[in-house]
Order: sequence, then structure tokens, then C-alpha cells
Amino acid sequence: MADLRRLGADLESHLDPPGFQGVHARVRRIRRRRNATLSAAVAVVVLLVLVALTQGLPTSRSAPPVSPAPTLDPDGARRVLADPTAEVDTNLSRVDGIGAMLAVVRLARGTRDRCALAAMRWSGPKESARSWLDVARRIRPLPVGFVVAASRCPGSDHAAYLVDGQGIPHAIRWTGGAESVCGAQPADPSCSFDVRARTGRLAERHLPAGAHLLRTGNGGPLWATGPSERRLWWSTDGRTWAHHDAAFPHAAYTSASAAGRHGILAGGDVVETTDDGGATWHRRDLRGQLSQEQSNDADWTVLPDGNLLRDAQLVGRGDVLFRSTDPSWTQFVETPVRTAFGLVRPVVEGHVVYVVDKERYAVSDDGGAHWRRTPPLP
Repeated sequence: MADLRRLGADLESHLDPPGFQGVHARVRRIRRRRNATLSAAVAVVVLLVLVALTQGLPTSRSAPPVSPAPTLDPDGARRVLADPTAEVDTNLSRVDGIGAMLAVVRLARGTRDRCALAAMRWSGPKESARSWLDVARRIRPLPVGFVVAASRCPGSDHAAYLVDGQGIPHAIRWTGGAESVCGAQPADPSCSFDVRARTGRLAERHLPAGAHLLRTGNGGPLWATGPSERRLWWSTDGRTWAHHDAAFPHAAYTSASAAGRHGILAGGDVVETTDDGGATWHRRDLRGQLSQEQSNDADWTVLPDGNLLRDAQLVGRGDVLFRSTDPSWTQFVETPVRTAFGLVRPVVEGHVVYVVDKERYAVSDDGGAHWRRTPPLP
């Protein structure tokens, strides 16, 4: 026992016990370093995530919604175009402001089914052509190109799309909720499209009650008329409108037309006209410049350059289209345009005028002096 006590004393005198306060301090220092390292690592990760988000998200978050457009499909469309029952839907097909035609070609067996397979065939002024498969859609012509309306069919929705001046379809980038209005109704007066920017937006336009916009060609004010075509409205901003009423007898056959800064209201062969966007009006009696064999029940169409077209129904000849030889309307000559329907109804679009026919439309870009036909179906 005594030996044990001596051994314990000896150990106590030589043993240096650990300093537990120093150990705790060291542990705290290690923890602080670890926490600092972890915080730095988290900060680096967050920074990398933020960089990735800022580089990858602006185009997807800030860009307006885009729906896909059809792709060119000449082989698939050719099968529709070459079908013996294929025919151009003249109610839907249109010509744009440079004279290109976008034809909706349907098969006779599917003419009552708006979702039946159809072919879209674009043909340019220089005989170029493109085509693709689609369903029949409404089309709005533009100064250059077209807007093809959206269509809802059982089991699928077909988004609206643009067709550019080369006949290539493109998706539309919508802004300000325009798709809800302009997708299915691109001809709505409030809808505005830019083919080059591939955008669709809402413009602040408010038509007078009972009025509808006229196709007016490029430049000049907006023009509108009503069901009786005895009044022309015009506006430079689409919100404030002025108007002119024609002083024709109530029983007179009347027509209204406008293009650029030119507007006319016609009652037979007497017209009230403006060439300065509605600022001043003049009355012209054109009976002396016209042949005595022509009917007084005539439709007049003014062109962007100020020339006039007169569509009259002649006894035994059907509709005959005459054009003025100059913007002063001193003389009118007959044009060679005829249609399978017998009706000749010129339509102004941009700087061209066209006449709807059964399959091939007649198009003129020189005021009706010369005409070309759109290509026939294969």
C-alpha cells in the first residue's frame, strides 16, 4: 500500500494534465473556420446560380408568348393541289399589297368541314411559289405578307401565324394580350401586325358606330364607311373621326371607296371626291367622259395614285371594268378583265388592285393598265 501511495505521488508530480479551457477555445476556432468556409462555398454557389439565371431567363421571361408556325411542305401540299377535286376557296384567299397571293386550296369533299386538310399556296409577283399543309383559315392581307388566323379543331388548336414577303411562315410574338383578340380575328380594326418584327399587338382604334374599315392602300388616313355607303369617315389616329355625307337623291345607287389620301362617294356617275385626306371635297359629273351605253348602276374604286376604276354591268355583256387614263379623270378606257363568275369586283390592297376569279385572280400594279393572272393549280 505504501508503495502504491509513493507511485501515485510520483505520477502526480511528473504528469502535465491537459488544459481543457484551451481545448474548448481551439474547438471554437475550428468551428469558426469551418463555418466561414461553408458560408463562402454557399455564396459561390448562389452567385453561380444567379449568373446562370440572369443569362438564361431574360429571353424566356420577358419575351411575349410564341406559338409555332407551319413548316413548308411542298410534297405534302402537292398531293392536295394535284387532287382532281381541289379548288381555290375564293372566300378565304387573299392578295397582299405587293401582289402576292395566299390561296386556300380545299378538296371538294371537305368544303363543309373547316378542319379538313387543306393546302396553303403562296405565289409571288415573280412567279415564285411555296406551299404547306394546313386547315382552312381566314387570312388578313398586309402591305407585305399575310396573317393567317388561328383555328380550333377537335383535338388540336392551330395558332395564328405570319407569312412574310418571301412566302415563308413565321410564328407571331404577341404583346399586351393581343393574341386573345387578334389570334382568331386578325382583321379586327384594333389589331396591328409587323411582319419584319414578327409581332402582333393591339392598337387603340375605335370605329364610329355602324362603320367598317375600308382597304385603303398604303399611306394616308384611315377610312371607314357604313352600310349605305353614303358617308365616309376618316381619322389619322383611329380614335377621333371626321366624316362627309354625300348629297345624292335617296333612291340613287351609291358606292364609297378610299385609298391613300383619296376618297370618293358616288351616286351613279356623279361623284363627291377629296384628294387631301378629307380636308376639302368637290363634286364631279363624269357622264361626259363615259360612253352612253354604260349603266348608271356602277361601282367606283379609287386607287392610291388617284386614278379611278368603274365597274358597270352592260346589257348583254355582264360586268365590264373601265379605268381612267389619268388622275384628272378626263378619259376612261375598257380593261380586258373578265371572270368565270361574270362579276368584276376590284379590290385595292396596298399599291395593287386585284379581281377575284374562280381559280386564278387578275392582279394589276399599274392602275389597271396591265393585268397578270396568278398561277393555276397543278
